[in-house]
Amino acid sequence: MKVNIGTYSFGGIASYLGLGPTLKEKFQTIKSLGYDGVELLPVDLENNSVEEIKAWAEEIGLEIVSIHAKPDKETVQKMAALGAKAVIWAGTPFNTTEEAIEVAHELDAMAEMAAPYGIKVGYHNHSQEFFVDQGKMLLETVLENSSKCFFQLDCGWAMNGGVYPPSFIRQHLGRFVAIHVKENSRVQGPGPRPASRHEAAQQGGGSPFANAAEMPLEERQKILDQFEARNNSPEGKKRFEVQCKLGAPESNIDWAEVRAALNEQDFEAFWVVEREGFYGEHDQCLADDCAWIHEHIQ
Repeated sequence: MKVNIGTYSFGGIASYLGLGPTLKEKFQTIKSLGYDGVELLPVDLENNSVEEIKAWAEEIGLEIVSIHAKPDKETVQKMAALGAKAVIWAGTPFNTTEEAIEVAHELDAMAEMAAPYGIKVGYHNHSQEFFVDQGKMLLETVLENSSKCFFQLDCGWAMNGGVYPPSFIRQHLGRFVAIHVKENSRVQGPGPRPASRHEAAQQGGGSPFANAAEMPLEERQKILDQFEARNNSPEGKKRFEVQCKLGAPESNIDWAEVRAALNEQDFEAFWVVEREGFYGEHDQCLADDCAWIHEHIQ
């Protein structure tokens, strides 16, 4: 079984902003830790040409499987040229049944655009998408009102939000192009009602990481400092302290059962390790994750 990892795991928000090691350096580290493939971020495509990325991946021996980016035609075309499988929308605000249906229709339009290129469009969850409105979880409303898009289930955030990943996969078989492997030790729930997509649009909306490669270094550092201050606040620490070592006694996810549920689909979902919380030295933690999956998941 192949195990992939996102470049996000090498710096978190700093990676979104193009700070830290170069993409080639990340590829070299990823290969040395035992991984088979890579999930990119938008800035990886902004800072490097398709030709460079493809050459580095081939030279080092990695597969480019996906990217966390809002699916647009240019991104889809570049990922198709890299031989990738999917473009995954890493999240967008929505907080009611009506807004979830809007997101579903937008995802279907993106999926229809991407299909001729052999690229699947997916959506990546956090915990807030499991907020219940009108008696149904928001993410379920998206699933039920979309027929063309797929999903990348972040199992750690799902479990943190109170949803058991194997059961959720089986309830929606055939919809999961990938999973994010993130070990979880505590259920905290989906939290309060999320932000509205319409309010976000009125306030300027958009990703704070859009066109990161074009930002002055000082501006990128300012954004990073703001995110780190939020993540180091009591509420921010609460979100990340639930992450633990894969296979730890306190884990509440049965990864073998996740694999069994995914095997009931008629296509294979790919696995991507993503970490924001580290229980030890960074690279050793990621190497342990990869080794644990290879040893325990068939």
